[in-house]
Amino acid sequence: MDDHREKIRSPFLLRAMTALAAAAILGWAGWGCQAVNPLPGFGLGKTTTEESHVKKLMQWHSGRVEVYKDFRTVFTARAVYISEEIRASVVDWETRSRLLTPDEKQDLHEDTFMGREDSVQVLLGFYTPDPDLNDLEKKGTSWVLYLEKPDGTITKAACQSFDEEKAKLFMRFLEWDLSWSRLYMLCFPGESVARIEEEGWINLVISGPKGQGRIPLRSSGPSS
Repeated sequence: MDDHREKIRSPFLLRAMTALAAAAILGWAGWGCQAVNPLPGFGLGKTTTEESHVKKLMQWHSGRVEVYKDFRTVFTARAVYISEEIRASVVDWETRSRLLTPDEKQDLHEDTFMGREDSVQVLLGFYTPDPDLNDLEKKGTSWVLYLEKPDGTITKAACQSFDEEKAKLFMRFLEWDLSWSRLYMLCFPGESVARIEEEGWINLVISGPKGQGRIPLRSSGPSS
């Protein structure tokens, strides 16, 4: 019986001692220096804190409207004012997530925002159940979109559809279901971004043949 126990115990002890020796060697190596992965994984540098910050910014600058007539939906719309802080935060996040170089970061910013630094920008998700009216860019469309400022003056939107790749930059932070809508980036040329953000708010007004809706949007930041 004792010989049998010894035969069982010996392989076990051998494995245990080998494991302890390996752990000790790894421990000494870790104590002396830290291993560095020469091939960093996707998303190096991005943090949950930064993601949370951008999401809060998006929520802060967002609004929505639902317009009904005779208990039927005329249109539904969601919008977010693209503040200077949102522009910078989204580009910074994407740069770190994709490990872009400084030149690639500049290209990303120009590709997404080129020609819009001197105009107010609003991202819009829009839906109306009438398929013939569910296109804000369609020639001869009966929809009119304009920005209304606190002093009552208005500026008509230059409506642009938003391609899928650019939309992804924003949609990762916005919990919008786009299965019901089309996405547009509205520009309001000639409007001072600095002035709009100083005033604190704007209205995006959407007017069509069957109804009108108004989306109030904060243009000043949470800390303003």
